[in-house]
Amino acid sequence: MPRSTLIETAAGRLLAAYPPGAMIAPPADLPLKDPETAYAIQARVSAALGTPSGWKLGDIRKGEVPRYSRLLAEWSQATPGRLAQDAFHRVYLEPELAVVLGAPLPAREAPYALAEVAARVASLHAAIEVVDSRFTTWPEVPPLWQLADGLSHGAFVLGSGAPAGDLAQMQDAAYRLTLDGEVALSGRGEHPGGDPAELLVAMINDRIRRDGEGFAAGEVITTGTFDGVVAMHVGQRARLDFAGIGEVELHLE
Repeated sequence: MPRSTLIETAAGRLLAAYPPGAMIAPPADLPLKDPETAYAIQARVSAALGTPSGWKLGDIRKGEVPRYSRLLAEWSQATPGRLAQDAFHRVYLEPELAVVLGAPLPAREAPYALAEVAARVASLHAAIEVVDSRFTTWPEVPPLWQLADGLSHGAFVLGSGAPAGDLAQMQDAAYRLTLDGEVALSGRGEHPGGDPAELLVAMINDRIRRDGEGFAAGEVITTGTFDGVVAMHVGQRARLDFAGIGEVELHLE
């Protein structure tokens, strides 16, 4: 099968699997074999879904460069967020820290250092990512198909924030996620991928290397969950606090 046909076919199936469409199984008849093709499928799907507003890191494994997918303006809100259950197949929440870029990061050959990235970050924010998937087998999804499916992205809520400084506060940030006032997840630091600031820099350099494109001022980049996912149900209210950084709220209707 020509690569272009594979990309168009896979993107079409994923788009049709968004609600109100039915979920699908990872396509056994489409030979997805490399990250470049998965990213191309992801880009085609994102372009059809909405307006780019930033990036999310996902499928993070310590010692590896994190993979990434688009955040979209139509699927992003500022706190307090309100989402409808029928817009998703499932709703799981991830407690995350996000940055907002205050200055562009142009594409260049030399990798950016942490200090250079931090100097261009305007603010650091508490954030909730809503996890969904277009696959019936989630969370058991082949990594390349998960990448093609936007790393299981559903929606995004940006909370309040604080000056970014040198981003050192990301590594040991203390957080607490509650559902209807009951603690669902809490901890301090110990992001499964390591230091979120280092993951941010690795992602920025990898995307510039891969796509030859930089980042614009105002883009949001969220750096992945600190502690897995927690299910959210209709009628519940979630609140995430990152001590000394910010808070974010979400109501599922």
